[in-house]
Amino acid sequence: MYVLLQLVMERRDVILTAVLSTLAALMTLGVTLFICYWWHKRKRKRDEEDGNDGGAKIRADSGGNKEGRSNGFLSLKTPLISTKTLG
Repeated sequence: MYVLLQLVMERRDVILTAVLSTLAALMTLGVTLFICYWWHKRKRKRDEEDGNDGGAKIRADSGGNKEGRSNGFLSLKTPLISTKTLG
């Protein structure tokens, strides 16, 4: 009888651990998504405020690199792949 009771308690502990772990993972995911949303919203608001100071908004895809803004992920001035043939 004691062994059966111990098995039931172990099973309950495993189920409780699984449920609590799942809830913790979902809460972590929710908090992470909220932080990403808040960060993106704050960045967009800051960019809009910077764009209004000059009187005209600067679009990121306009091709101009004004006010020290980067023109993409790498911000390169030369192409990555040379069009000249080797040899």
